[in-house]
Amino acid sequence: METHTRQLSSTSSGQTQAWTWLRKASLPFCSVVGVLLALACVLAWFPKGSEVWTLPIHQIDAPAHYYFIRRILDDGLGAATHLWPNDAYYPPMFHIMAAGLIKLAGVLGISMNVYTAFNLVWLATSGLLWPAGILLLSTYWTRQVDGHGSFASQSLDAEEQDSTHLHSLTAPSFPARQWRPFSCAMAIIVPVLAVSSAAHPYSMLSSGPLVAFGLATSLLPFWLYTSLRLLDSVEDFRQTGTRPALFWILMTALLGALCLFAHPRIVFTWLLLMAPFLLLRLPWKWIAGLAALVLAGAVAFFFYMKATYKSNRYLNPGEWFHTYTPNRTVAEALGRFVNDDITGPLGVCMAALVLVSIFLCLGLAIRPQLTGLRRARKDAISILLAAALVALVYVCSTSLTGWFPNIITAAWYRAETRPLTMIPFAVLLLIVFALSALAASPGAGRSEPIVDAETVAQSTSPRKLAVERLTTAISLVLVALLALGCQLDNPQRQELSDRIDTNIVLDDSDPYEQLTQAKLEVLAEVIKQTGTDATIISDPLNGSMYGATVFGGRMLYPIYNPMIEKNGAIFGQVERAFGSGDKPTLLGTVCPIGPTTPEYFLSMGPQAPSLQMFTFKEQYYPFQNQSQIDQYVSEGVLTKVEDFSSKGAFAKDWALYRFACAH
Repeated sequence: METHTRQLSSTSSGQTQAWTWLRKASLPFCSVVGVLLALACVLAWFPKGSEVWTLPIHQIDAPAHYYFIRRILDDGLGAATHLWPNDAYYPPMFHIMAAGLIKLAGVLGISMNVYTAFNLVWLATSGLLWPAGILLLSTYWTRQVDGHGSFASQSLDAEEQDSTHLHSLTAPSFPARQWRPFSCAMAIIVPVLAVSSAAHPYSMLSSGPLVAFGLATSLLPFWLYTSLRLLDSVEDFRQTGTRPALFWILMTALLGALCLFAHPRIVFTWLLLMAPFLLLRLPWKWIAGLAALVLAGAVAFFFYMKATYKSNRYLNPGEWFHTYTPNRTVAEALGRFVNDDITGPLGVCMAALVLVSIFLCLGLAIRPQLTGLRRARKDAISILLAAALVALVYVCSTSLTGWFPNIITAAWYRAETRPLTMIPFAVLLLIVFALSALAASPGAGRSEPIVDAETVAQSTSPRKLAVERLTTAISLVLVALLALGCQLDNPQRQELSDRIDTNIVLDDSDPYEQLTQAKLEVLAEVIKQTGTDATIISDPLNGSMYGATVFGGRMLYPIYNPMIEKNGAIFGQVERAFGSGDKPTLLGTVCPIGPTTPEYFLSMGPQAPSLQMFTFKEQYYPFQNQSQIDQYVSEGVLTKVEDFSSKGAFAKDWALYRFACAH
């Protein structure tokens, strides 16, 4: 009998341990599933053609990124401090990762080109880092619903203790091993929702591409999360005297440094999103100190810009970005904000969800006792203010002109491209907070039933508990269906994928575009003739800059805007000398560039139509003056080495010339 009892006890203990393990593993498992689903969505969106792995993207900034990766590979990691052709600094984190991937593949005996490394780094950071970061950020509120971080186990603000007293009776601090259905559901939904908007991460690959800023944006949720947890530690210190957690101080500093290394200007996005939380949760002395720090940073940024970009308009904000033209109305910009840059019927559904979330946040700002979340009023107001600031910056960047929008958007280079990436932050914070507040009502979303009859009687009826739980469940299902629908029918996002496809395929329908089959063949022949050590001068806007991108040629202008500041004086000097028409001036400027190698000039047609947005394209006009080129040939300054006019009627004056340098 005793043996049978021991066997039953052992079996029961084993089953209990198995269930305990299953409960503990459920949330991590759902989190992994959610992030992997998000990665699958990004992979499904990514262009399908094989060309994306073997050819460059034909966009204005793309050659620069490939050039930066090549420069790190050729010159070593030290080149990361001066990637720009004029040896100026450019945020190198993305390019270091790509170059490192190529080196790692080489160690493993795998040959990997620059385009493959570029794509893999973008896929990893956009399909894994971004959704994982947003999921982590969402747990700041979801953990308060059914986790050990629920509000009842934490200190409360004095102003909200009374309003949450009712909920503290019905929401005990649950052990970490319990079932967490709400958090598990959100762990699957939130990552998929994070990759639903065309605004990020897709726009950063389609526009530019702006992969350095895109990487910083994908890392930003981690920094925001640690910043919020650090604020919690500071508040606990003020209320209980407990020292702020060293872990959160170190993690906030580390992730902040990582984001700034990815792209320094991401600090402006961080400040925009965190400012409301800082203002509402820090003492006024701390706020004053931070304000002084921000002001000092603004002054330093102003002088940095003056030193880096020469202009006489700095003291006249109304004249900043004088070439900027609005591309949509205020109503259209606000519509794009509330629909999270999702078009079609699902965009309407997203807009409705965002508006409902805004109204819920407004209600909680007025009556925080409607939920059990810690600091419900402060967080509701902070999220609403952050969303309003994002909307303001975006509307200014795309719809308004004048001194005010110029100042507001200057940190993001004025155009809408970078402010667009902030929209998902505002939208996702609104939705996550609203759902968490709804689930944190007495009974709703809780993992264990309330068994204290007296407590139930004091707080709410069982019927109301059931209704609240049902409301939470229905809300989660609806949001999950919306997230799923956005993966199946998302015209705006699909348009970006199609645009990248178009910008990769070699299409000769317009022979003057950036890179065509004919131009690729010409560049191959040029590099075969010159080698990779001789300098080649040409207008980069005719596509010649891809000579460096594809074949590793030494183009004097390997990107569209090498800049004349710092060590870039030679770029302006060559442009002026070529346009001077004076033989001694031209040869005296060009020949010293490569003392032991010949210098060449490549004529390859007019500037590409898709590169006409470059503000300073006129600086390359001397290289387009065919009569000037013919004069240099007749004077012996240039000698034609190879003629490419056989490529077609469009290539009438395409040719490679060698300068008459002594060496």
